[in-house]
Amino acid sequence: MGVRRFGDWDEARSRLTGNTAARLALALRQATIKNALLLVREIKRGIRSQAPGGKPFVKLAESTIRRKGSSKALIDTGFLVNAITQRILADKAFVGLLRGTVNKDGEDLVNIGAVMEYGATIRHPNGAVIVIPPRPFLHPVMEKYRAQVLENYRAAVRSVL
Repeated sequence: MGVRRFGDWDEARSRLTGNTAARLALALRQATIKNALLLVREIKRGIRSQAPGGKPFVKLAESTIRRKGSSKALIDTGFLVNAITQRILADKAFVGLLRGTVNKDGEDLVNIGAVMEYGATIRHPNGAVIVIPPRPFLHPVMEKYRAQVLENYRAAVRSVL
């Protein structure tokens, strides 16, 4: 029994030759930009709603609420939420807080973001211990939109092939 071919082989050959690599690279770059913008938008939305990725923040301590005059975690001056950004690099994207971005007091927002994302225990010389619970704002969004990001890349590949 011999092998029988079926389908439009001329069409398949034309799609797989020529500038396919360039078209695929462009489609993947466009999908990367689309995904980065999606994640930035949803991270900011999550901070503003106090439930990034659908996971509510741990409530602030009463002393913190009194000090800042608000019960909203991660939102004080707006510097942090406004600093969430994306950068498209050669073959990947960065989404989050860029090093060197500072708030009005000159504090590096990357450090503040890390404390918020992972929590911290601060031991003062006078013996006082302050525990800041984690309030993840990046990872829950990345997890929630992982399937959408993958689908955007699959659609980019399908559009070329």
